[in-house]
Amino acid sequence: MTESTFLNNLICPFTKQPLTLNADATLLTNSDGLQYAISDTGIVDLVYPKELLEDDAREQQLYDQAFERYDRGVSWVFETLDNSDEAATRKFMIGLMNLKPGMTAIEVGAGTGKDSALIIDQVRPGGTAVLSDLSPNMLRLAQKKLNTTDVNVHYFLGNGSYLPFPDDTFDALFHFGGINTFSERKKAFDEMTRVVKPGGKVVIGDESVAPWMRNQPSYQMLLKANPLFRAEVPLEDIPANVREFKLHWIFGNAFYVLEYVVAATAPEIDVDLPIPGKDFVDNWRLRAEKAE
Repeated sequence: MTESTFLNNLICPFTKQPLTLNADATLLTNSDGLQYAISDTGIVDLVYPKELLEDDAREQQLYDQAFERYDRGVSWVFETLDNSDEAATRKFMIGLMNLKPGMTAIEVGAGTGKDSALIIDQVRPGGTAVLSDLSPNMLRLAQKKLNTTDVNVHYFLGNGSYLPFPDDTFDALFHFGGINTFSERKKAFDEMTRVVKPGGKVVIGDESVAPWMRNQPSYQMLLKANPLFRAEVPLEDIPANVREFKLHWIFGNAFYVLEYVVAATAPEIDVDLPIPGKDFVDNWRLRAEKAE
């Protein structure tokens, strides 16, 4: 996906209608006159709503302030969690996406680009990685760090609950480390599933101490020290049109990762299927008894 193709494929994150690119490729406009600016480094500001909801605005400010020390702090957290191998765990998470050279992948919440680098390597050569974040400073740092040789990489500022792409755009999607604080979390799950093609993978994770670890003394200390780890896995927010769902516990069982395949339609139960007769039930019971 070239730069021009990327810009021309963008849609309004709110109305989902096409956007018009101006002559000097500095501005995108929807039919109602809502405008989205393109920086001189190619980062498109597609944040919606323009005035973020309280939780999202707070997170944006926090990350904008912490971007230079963020990687060091996160690595320290992972090391405290059973001395976890950060590099190996990140590789495991990206591996869940089943990426191949030439594919098109999106990362929502790319941060400073640690996971982005792995995604880019997986779709290289010839693939496309689209990287977004709510924090301008984090995304600019990622843009400076990443090696984009033999691969198309595009950047945009955006809210994961309002993605600026048509349905079925990407082969896979990745998000790690922010979903628990999203103001519109259910909407974000719907959006992150909507933009992935049927048969494509979605991988999402964040803080949450596994239920069987919550009474352990050191984990009790963790839960008191950082309220983010008290979050529950947001199973209720997962859309209906998924299959092959799996839940993983990583980083000392203090983070979760959800993976699933996007289905074309939600599964349905055949409530009209005739109930088997007595002969069928008796035969089934007999086979069960023999198996014992």
